[in-house]
Amino acid sequence: MVQQDKLVQFYFNQYRDSALKLKKKKNDGKSSYEKRVKSLFQELKKTGSAKIKKAKLEDYHRQVRNVSYYAFREKNQIAIMEIRDMLLPELVRLDMAELSESEAEIITGKFLEYLRTELPFEICRRTIKELSKSYADVGIRGEIIDMVPMNPETEFQEALAMKRHFILHVGPTNCGKTYQALERLKTSRNGTYLGPLRLLALEVYERMMEAGVPCSMLTGEEYIFEENSRVISSTIEMLDIEKEYDIVVIDEAQMIADEDRGHSWTRAILGVKAKEIHVCMSPAAQDVVTHLISLCGDSSEVNHYRRMTSLVCEKEAFRFPEDVQEGDALILFTKRAVLDIAGRLEREGIRTSVIYGSLPPEIRRRQIRLFTEKESKVVVSTDAIGMGLNLPVRRIVFIQIEKYDGHQKRRLVVPEIKQIAGRAGRYGIYETGYVSAAGDEELEYVRERYAKEEEPIGRVSLGFPHVLLDMEDPLDTILKVWKSVEPSPPFEKVSIDEMLFLYERAYRERKDIDGFDDKRTLYRMLTCSIDIKNRDIVDLWLYYCETYTADVSLHFPALSMCTDRGIMKYETFYKMLDLYHQFSTRLGKEMDADRLVKEREKTEDTIMRYLLKNKKDYIQKCKYCGKPLPFGCNFTVCDDCHRSGKKFSLMGRKKGYSGEGGREQERHRKAEPSEKEGKKSGAGRRRRRRRPRQAGVTAAENKKES
Repeated sequence: MVQQDKLVQFYFNQYRDSALKLKKKKNDGKSSYEKRVKSLFQELKKTGSAKIKKAKLEDYHRQVRNVSYYAFREKNQIAIMEIRDMLLPELVRLDMAELSESEAEIITGKFLEYLRTELPFEICRRTIKELSKSYADVGIRGEIIDMVPMNPETEFQEALAMKRHFILHVGPTNCGKTYQALERLKTSRNGTYLGPLRLLALEVYERMMEAGVPCSMLTGEEYIFEENSRVISSTIEMLDIEKEYDIVVIDEAQMIADEDRGHSWTRAILGVKAKEIHVCMSPAAQDVVTHLISLCGDSSEVNHYRRMTSLVCEKEAFRFPEDVQEGDALILFTKRAVLDIAGRLEREGIRTSVIYGSLPPEIRRRQIRLFTEKESKVVVSTDAIGMGLNLPVRRIVFIQIEKYDGHQKRRLVVPEIKQIAGRAGRYGIYETGYVSAAGDEELEYVRERYAKEEEPIGRVSLGFPHVLLDMEDPLDTILKVWKSVEPSPPFEKVSIDEMLFLYERAYRERKDIDGFDDKRTLYRMLTCSIDIKNRDIVDLWLYYCETYTADVSLHFPALSMCTDRGIMKYETFYKMLDLYHQFSTRLGKEMDADRLVKEREKTEDTIMRYLLKNKKDYIQKCKYCGKPLPFGCNFTVCDDCHRSGKKFSLMGRKKGYSGEGGREQERHRKAEPSEKEGKKSGAGRRRRRRRPRQAGVTAAENKKES
């Protein structure tokens, strides 16, 4: 942001040039302009910035223009000095008070140059807030259009210069398309696998190693190095676009339309440097992927696959828990519902595995192994099961058919139903897979949509171009204006909501963040993959932003920094360990790798203990008598307690401290703030940002709490 004296000088030059260039038709204010300069100064000085309205402020601009016209025309040096030294500083004060702190950041030298060349003398009649909006809409927008190629493929000149050949493997789930691509990857001398999940990267890594192909694994959370590796198995975001490969496999390419991550598939298809590229996808993605390949001028061939086992939608609706059978996968869409159903099954003596998004990848893998080795009979999962996880599932049962998609609660759509239902009937184990749902209406809904053909994907996600980080304007403004520039179909811009949320948090503490003004450093911070809904994680991220320059390494996370209880406490702690690794890698900090491995293993073991012993504690119960409520009950009180008119008192019961899980939680009770402490500090009224307890937490404390 420019200094106020420079802004005053800019105003002065604009009012002077306007007066000398323009000519008024009437001179009715000529006789009184000198008195008006003094009275206007007194009026501006008395005006409080909080009270002024836009129309009034614009009127002040015009009044200053009028008196300036006569002062400069008459060459009245005293009046000119009064305008420069008295009127304009007050006018600038009122103008700047209209802006928020983030809006004020846009008032740069480049912004003033834009006003000088594109909107001369507009400051003499309009407020700086209005002109800054025009600058964002036109000036920055125009610069972005000039800097970013109209055709996204031209950003990857080296890939365009190569003669690449694409082999498309197109088919539904359970058709063997990825298997065929991986068989070819085994012959590579310098190849890479690019998938959507760490679990898939790990599965490919293990498959390569078992086949005698030296392989390394690279994800945002970890790196497993193998000497003389011929293949790198990684999540798609980790693609090294500068490196050249001989064979590349891009898996689950239908995710190219995902508004949060799809840009990574677009980048890989347009920019990966390899002569032979295998792309695995559902039929819905074929047209749009073929279109991208044609934009690059590359050749392609298509291999179509059919399901290797038949899939049957059952006639009768599923009844829970009477109809549960070995090999079932019960599908729900919240973690709470998954644990509730798993608890009810274990109460019936049916051992279960659970899979949901916030579980650490290693725990998901262990849960899958329990099911694969038949130590558990049933798997209860969210839609995380639908993305490439190979499980010996006989039947998929939709206990719920509604999910919250980040914006609203809605029913499943055709691609989602096909992706999940397609996991039934694992080839080589079952000849037929089955699909069902809990409830007649729900089953009919699933049956109708599974029978439909998927509509072709019509959009491709585009990521933020790093070249824009060289612009002078504030990063949030660049992001917003870039997002507003509509690309040509089928391209659509990636969602920037999470980046803007983190930017806002960092902006409040910008004075404490070394490197906030360095857009490339700030961008590396903002693009950390974290759970922004978890307050503990966001607080730790912000703490790292503020302290990363304090030492050669970041402070190691401590369990006492987590305010959750029970299993959620350990899931949050695991995310903190991931953030420690991710932030250290992105900002070039040294890591305590051995300690990180040990803490991850201990945390994984603790989470596994919860899942093996305590699932019955997650059944939804009446908050008064403790009686289990029917699944999906919208109330927290059972019918008996409601009819008896019990007073709403917990009668000393402590939430979450019953059953086997209670003993585990009680062990860590002292590490958690009590309710009284929370009330004392003002929790529940106005929540102040908490500083993570990091620097003072010793290794001994960590050990004790783990």
